[in-house]
Amino acid sequence: MSSASTDDHIGFAYFTAAMTIEHHDSKYVMGWWLALAIWWKVILLALFVIVFLALALAIRVFTTVSDPSALLKEDRLVSADVWDPEPRMLAAGLGFTGIIGIPGLDVEESESSSTRVRLAGGTWNVVKCRDATQTDVSTYTSAATPEAVETTYGRQVFYSDGLPIEFSWPALPSTVGASDFLITLNNGTTTVPEVAAVWPNFEYNERSTIVLFGHFGNRIDPTKAGALFPIRVDVVKSDTPLTLVGPGKQLISAAGMGVETGGSPYTDPNIAPHERGGPRLAAAKLTRYSSRGDTGPAIFQPGLLPNHGEALYGDAAQYRLRVLTTGGMTPDGVRGMHPDEFERFFRLSATDEDGREITIDKQGTDYEINGGRLRVEGLADLGLKQDEYDDCYKEDRDNQIDIVISGDLDAVRAIKRVQMPSMGNYSPVYNPGGPGNDPAPGVRYAAPSPPIDIAVLDALDEPLVVDYP
Repeated sequence: MSSASTDDHIGFAYFTAAMTIEHHDSKYVMGWWLALAIWWKVILLALFVIVFLALALAIRVFTTVSDPSALLKEDRLVSADVWDPEPRMLAAGLGFTGIIGIPGLDVEESESSSTRVRLAGGTWNVVKCRDATQTDVSTYTSAATPEAVETTYGRQVFYSDGLPIEFSWPALPSTVGASDFLITLNNGTTTVPEVAAVWPNFEYNERSTIVLFGHFGNRIDPTKAGALFPIRVDVVKSDTPLTLVGPGKQLISAAGMGVETGGSPYTDPNIAPHERGGPRLAAAKLTRYSSRGDTGPAIFQPGLLPNHGEALYGDAAQYRLRVLTTGGMTPDGVRGMHPDEFERFFRLSATDEDGREITIDKQGTDYEINGGRLRVEGLADLGLKQDEYDDCYKEDRDNQIDIVISGDLDAVRAIKRVQMPSMGNYSPVYNPGGPGNDPAPGVRYAAPSPPIDIAVLDALDEPLVVDYP
């Protein structure tokens, strides 16, 4: 017999022996398991489940503590708004410059923190609060520290600009990355962001807006030489292409989508109101009320959630007119908008069955339309319900504001437009680059909103929302 043949026989013998032993051990294990009393089996299975769940929880806690931004990359959408049947970029543009990533900000060191913020071109508010112990940096300024940015974006940035982008379909969070975007500036050059994330749109029924931080422009009057600002934003191909989620859980690459921007937010204070470079509305949608998806990762909830219509107005929350903003809309760039400020900023236009236009401009007032009743209860998707609202009110400052409505369907369906006049008896709103209530002399802050008038998408019969997975 050849050597090779002998080796084959020896190898087969070892394999057969090993299989015999393995089979014997398997029989032994199975016999041992079958011999156990049923209650022992239940206990052992329960212990296995407990150990497995404890391990999974430990991994989750470690991930949350070590990198909270990872929670914003999880692919979870719950009744997330679709703003248009077609997937597209709705709007994009520079919001503000230089105030994201300012080191050393601390409310315990208010004077030095105020100096740092003002030197970077930001503002530091003078606040009046019933409970001043509840303040944090965001009470005084819209500037953020590098550490705060790292918590939500995964890495630190310094003295960066903000550029929000709105899409008609929500983004799949795991595909959001800085490499997905190309920004064209007014001097013909292009640049890319440092970071990108869905923050502050962290609730599961939001996530149509992605905010970029980087260096995109300056504060020179856009009509003057030397002014620098984005004129176009495009989604480009990347290793992990930005993906949008549509009805029926359609997954569509956003590569190739883009829009022209509205120019610079640092327009001259003396220009006509309609030429202001402040925030606008990208879309508005009217639905039957639901609070489904009005939550997010637990680590980001304290002091902000629940902020949905039912939490603020109870059973009176029957319908929701949600607006999608092109920038975080606040009264001055710092202080949060209050739930009772509908009349200060908004009005609605309805058209009845006879073609007559009805202006809805009062909160808590009944309007008779088409034989039914309609009432604006107030605003939501801002912050927690309180007995009173002051300068310390914590607001999520994201890109959604809800107008909560009660009444009869025929009356509510008559709503056709939402308006933010931003002049006369109506206050304008500012993105986070606004002047605050104590602006520094000689500093150019982001401009107020122009007059806004936008059509409302009627989704009362089909809410146009998506879940994922």
